[in-house]
Amino acid sequence: MFLLVIVSIQAQEKISSKKKKFYIPTIQYSQFPILDNVLTQTTFYQMDKELIQEELVLKKNYFNINGFIKDPTNGKLKIYLTIGLPKFTATKIDSTFDTKQKKWKYAISSNYNVRIKVEAKCADKLLLSEDFNTIESYVVGNEYQKSNLKEAFANTSKANLDAERKDDYSIEDLGIDKVIYQSVGKIQNYLNYKFGYSKGESKEKFEFVTSKDHPEYKQMLDFENEISAQMQKVTFEKGLDEKTLLPHLVYLESLLTKYPSSPANEYIRFIVLNNLAQTYFLLENKEKALLFANLLIENDKLDSRGSTIISRVKNAFFADKMIRSHTTRFVDLKKLGLKIAEEKEEMRLAFFEKIQQQDADWEIEKANREANLIKSKTQRFNMLDSIPYQSKPDLLAKVIASLGGSQALKSIEKAHMLSKLFIEGNRVSQTEEKWATTSNYLLKKKMPENYYEIVNGPEAWSHDDRESGINAKWAKQTSYGYNMLAKNVDLINFISDLRLDVWNDFELLEDEMVEGKLCYHLNYFEKTLNSANRTIPKTDYHLFIDKDTHTIVASEKTEYDNGNKSFFERKLFLDYRPVLALNSGNLPFKVAYEIEDFNGETVYQELREKIDINPVFGNRIFIKEVYFGGFK
Repeated sequence: MFLLVIVSIQAQEKISSKKKKFYIPTIQYSQFPILDNVLTQTTFYQMDKELIQEELVLKKNYFNINGFIKDPTNGKLKIYLTIGLPKFTATKIDSTFDTKQKKWKYAISSNYNVRIKVEAKCADKLLLSEDFNTIESYVVGNEYQKSNLKEAFANTSKANLDAERKDDYSIEDLGIDKVIYQSVGKIQNYLNYKFGYSKGESKEKFEFVTSKDHPEYKQMLDFENEISAQMQKVTFEKGLDEKTLLPHLVYLESLLTKYPSSPANEYIRFIVLNNLAQTYFLLENKEKALLFANLLIENDKLDSRGSTIISRVKNAFFADKMIRSHTTRFVDLKKLGLKIAEEKEEMRLAFFEKIQQQDADWEIEKANREANLIKSKTQRFNMLDSIPYQSKPDLLAKVIASLGGSQALKSIEKAHMLSKLFIEGNRVSQTEEKWATTSNYLLKKKMPENYYEIVNGPEAWSHDDRESGINAKWAKQTSYGYNMLAKNVDLINFISDLRLDVWNDFELLEDEMVEGKLCYHLNYFEKTLNSANRTIPKTDYHLFIDKDTHTIVASEKTEYDNGNKSFFERKLFLDYRPVLALNSGNLPFKVAYEIEDFNGETVYQELREKIDINPVFGNRIFIKEVYFGGFK
């Protein structure tokens, strides 16, 4: 017996080992396996009506759950917060002693009871539902002296109690927003603990035999080489390869039978059991990791590695008997982040490309508009120079003569009209002032608010005092709006309503009686093509000219939108007066309007108090209102 003990001690002394550490990437997992393949998260808020502004701050700054990307509306992990208005509970005073200044400092703070209900769902499965009731403090001030402390304390309490009694809260002044953020911040930390995924690194310790003369040395060295090689290849997505390790693990387990539990075999069993427990833990085999960790404790109670492995197994989150140590989560998260970034970048680039394209399109449109202004002026002058060669020349010559003659009309470079409008059913008259040149037009209406319409060369703008507090002060007109206003830079149309640009398109119909006068009746029915390439009506013009005086008695215009009537306007010219600049020509001074559009019917009269042709200071209002108006 004595001899056996000596032999055992000698056998024990023959084996020696080295401790080797490996550092491998690991993931701290969510407690909910259902979230393993969920990458996006959305938070929904149900707030008290007093907390609308706070909701915007919460959406922007809170609930950044680790391992998730925030989705504004449709995240797979949905967190619901119901936040009531915090209730004031008490005012308290805290004191600290300033050792440098050798005096006490006092701070007053308000305590609030913050109640927040939190629910979290994934794929309609409720993961968490908890009520968070906390007392949060808001520091009102921290530099009070003892002399004014009592008064400040009373004022703070009174402000909170008055707000609660009147149900009238100044959220920021009372610090209610701050206590909500404090409470939500704590909830965010808690949910990160429950749901979050984070990267880390773990230290794994293995034992390898160094005694070359030991009978197990060669096969244990094979295991050392295999496990060392595999540990270098471990990533967040991939762990150990069980298939290549299996022969080595079978061998190690056989050693426990070959070297049964005894004082003589304690050292080799420690090496074997440690390596088996560590390897099975890394292979996500919960049962065998616990089995060999417990045997390790029984084998050598002085070493804490067995209890450490048991603790790690118990604190890990298992699913289907597997520990969730490896996943493509962070690779997918990176891809999703890059995709979102690319989409945002594409949207940003598309936005600037759109702006550039709009600028380029505008330059083309501007050039076309400027060319059209010049072209229309040239065409008017050509028509006035060649009246005998136009359509219905005799009638055109008489109409032109009634307006003062072709030379007088060609010499008009600017015109100014001042009018009063009398709207049916409204006794308050409105004033309207219009200026026009061959390239600019300005309408200024007092309603009593100011209303402007401006054509500044190729541009058109409008401004309404009644909308300046809601919309942009100056609104740029669409192409349609520009075309409607730009007709006023045709000065003949501006002062008389004679459309020379469509004169040759007019068809002479049967005479008609208008306001007791026998009139020529001219009509031009403009048509266009719709999306189906079918002809549909666009605008229907009618012009009625007195057969005796050859003045315009009335004009009518009907506009169509996609073939349907959308706007009707009728002007009745009731009174003509001579204008010196036009020699013997007369211009309409009293005009009755009848308008029907989607707003309903409007009936009003315009009394033109003054019409100036080529006024001396005619451009002054353009300098003031158009160029220095700041509407660009």
